[in-house]
Formats: sequence, C-alpha cells, structure tokens
Amino acid sequence: MKPCDAVIIGAGPAGGECARALAKAGYRVLLVEKEKDFAAKDFSSGGSTLEVLDDFDLPDSVVGAYCNQIKIASSQDAHCWQADKPVALVLDFQELRRFLADDLSRHKGKVLLGWSFEGYEQQNGKTFVSLKEDASGKRLHYETRVLVDATGTERKVLGGENNPPSAIVGTGVEWLLEVPDDVYKRHADALSFFIGQKWMPQGYAWIFPMVPNRLKVGVGRNFPQEQVVPHEASFRFYLDHLITSCIQTPDFKILDRHGKTIAYTLHQRDRYFDGNVLAIGDAVSTVNPLTFEGIRHALRCGRVAAKHVVFDLEGKTQTFRRYRSEMRRSSGLRWLISEALTNKIYREADDEKVDLMLSALKTFSLAELKALVFDYRIGTAIKFVLNYQARLIKNAFRFSGKKGIKPMELK
Repeated sequence: MKPCDAVIIGAGPAGGECARALAKAGYRVLLVEKEKDFAAKDFSSGGSTLEVLDDFDLPDSVVGAYCNQIKIASSQDAHCWQADKPVALVLDFQELRRFLADDLSRHKGKVLLGWSFEGYEQQNGKTFVSLKEDASGKRLHYETRVLVDATGTERKVLGGENNPPSAIVGTGVEWLLEVPDDVYKRHADALSFFIGQKWMPQGYAWIFPMVPNRLKVGVGRNFPQEQVVPHEASFRFYLDHLITSCIQTPDFKILDRHGKTIAYTLHQRDRYFDGNVLAIGDAVSTVNPLTFEGIRHALRCGRVAAKHVVFDLEGKTQTFRRYRSEMRRSSGLRWLISEALTNKIYREADDEKVDLMLSALKTFSLAELKALVFDYRIGTAIKFVLNYQARLIKNAFRFSGKKGIKPMELK
C-alpha cells in the first residue's frame, strides 16, 4: 500500500495542471492515465488566446501554430479578420499533456501511463485506490488523502451520468492531414470556422493549422441524437465535403483520426465533490457550451482545484464547497449567456438566418470578435444579438416589399 497526498485519475489538461501544481507545492502526487502514450486520442484544442502561455507557464513547444487571422464562412458568405501579428494560437494537445506530465516528474511527482482506475473505498477515515495495468493485468493499490476525478465527461471516479438529461452534448470528428505546401500556406495563419447547413447543420466545421504541412480538419454537431436541423446522419459526409471544398486536392495523407463526445451540464449543476473526492475539468462542465473550447478552462480548473486541495491538506478547510463556489463564480453569467446562444445558433434551421448571423459579426472589429469567441464578454454578446435582430427586421421588411405589402408604419 503506497501512500500519496493526492491521486489524480486522468492526465488531460485539468488533471495534468492540478498534479504539477500540487507537486510544485511539495506534495506526493500520483497522476494516472489509461492511455499508454500521449499520442493516443490527440484531440484538437481549437483556438486559444496567446495569454494561455504566460497564464499557465507553458513553453513554446506546446504550440501547434500561431495565427494572425480568424476566418468564418457561412453557406453563402465569408469574412476574414486579420492582424499584423499573431492574435491566437492552436495548442498541440499531445505535447501539452506530455509537458504537464514531464513537469510533474521534474517536481518528484509520479506518472503511470497505461493504467486504468478500478475503484476506491474508504475505511477508518482513509481512502484506498485500486489501479490495473491494461497490458499485463497487474494491480496496484494506493492510500491517498485526496482523490481527484479528471476523467472528463466519463466521470469514472465521482460518478454521474455521461450525458445527463439536462446536458448540451457535442460530438466532433477530426482528421490530422499531411498536405502539400501550397495547401498548407492557404490555411497556415488562420483559425477557420464554417457554419451553416452547407458545412455542418446543427454545428460547425473547422480547419486549424499545426506544424508545417499539417492541418487539423474537423466537424462537430451539437445535440447529436436529435434532428433539430435536417442533416445527413454521417459526420463523414460533411468531413469529405469540407476537404473537397477547402483542401481541394486528393494529394493528402491522413495521419490520424479521432473523435470525442462532450456533455456540458446546463447551469454547471455537476457533482463537484464528495468528502475528499473532487471532480475537475470536463467532469464539472468547464468547457464553454457555445464554442466547446475546453483546454484553457480545464487548465484553470486544475489550478483552482490544486489551491483548494492544498487548503484541505493543510487543514484549513473541512469541505470543497469553496472550490465549487469559485468555479461557478468564474464562469457565471458568461456561461449562462453562452448556453442561450448555443440553443439559438445551433438549432437554427433557416440557413438565411445563419448568413445574417455572419453579417452581424462582420460589423465587429477583431478585438470585439475575440471578446465574443474567446472571452464570452456579456456586452459583446448583447451587441451581436442586437445587430442580428436588426438584420432580421430589415430582411423582413425587404421580404414584405417584394410581396407588395406595405410595411407597417412605426410610431
């Protein structure tokens, strides 16, 4: 029976950041990951802000590419916001996780790859964790003061439904492509998003650059079990269309295929803790429901959780209620507004209205666009809604005029 101060199940961004923060504070930490290599399930991070590097002390090696453009295309329109220098980046998911684990090891923490969580039990005020090595079937047991669930929406430790009834569920499929120089150069400096029924009804598609000659090309759908907007059932249908329309060459190589489903619980009413067991990252819906960007928020959650675990280990608190309060406060109204926009934008069946949404966004400066898609600023969200509503009204009057109907006089 090997003693630890904290055992963390899941070496994603939340688990890795929590583990290394605790190790830096001098605690005995074990980080457990069921995959035997960080190259497995190399999910896209999407775009992120440049500040993420300084905020979490991350090296340049975790960056897949820097971008000075953000492009959005609808079914009938497109627009590009551009700057003279990088305004965003794409994180290399496997390199990020590898760095966090290596940093943990440098601070005398331990990492177990290829081990699965089997269960835990509590006896006489102590918590015992059981692990199994997938390759050999060998088992290990650890005694820990705190147990952390960083298994994402699977919620394997603390429990709970994978897709609770009150959740916004998103499923994405992504390919990592090796492409010719001319194709890569067309996409190298931009975060490219595609909305509307042409690209992915009930969701969106994307192309993100990585290291030279490599692109991540993906499609994602919200409410995947519902036909809110008429669509082809196959994700492959829209992925092939995106490649045909935007990559525009058969001369590419598929290096990796991966997919993931994430469930965001409405109003973040997740189970955050039970005694000395707490959940972090996607297990407590840190992903933003509007863009399904999750890595920055998972890193933040891991760091906040580590702070409260230290309070617990030092005997400064008897419960993790303050951890839950801090997490809900940090998302707060911004996430609630994102929920409302998600249900509006991705349930819109009229493709002309999706085009009008892009028309409303085209009035934004690059700074305002970043404030909406990265910071979820309330004022910017309100401006977007008002711009969109104004276009709806103008479009309705234009339609009435075409029908020979005189618009009602406004008083």
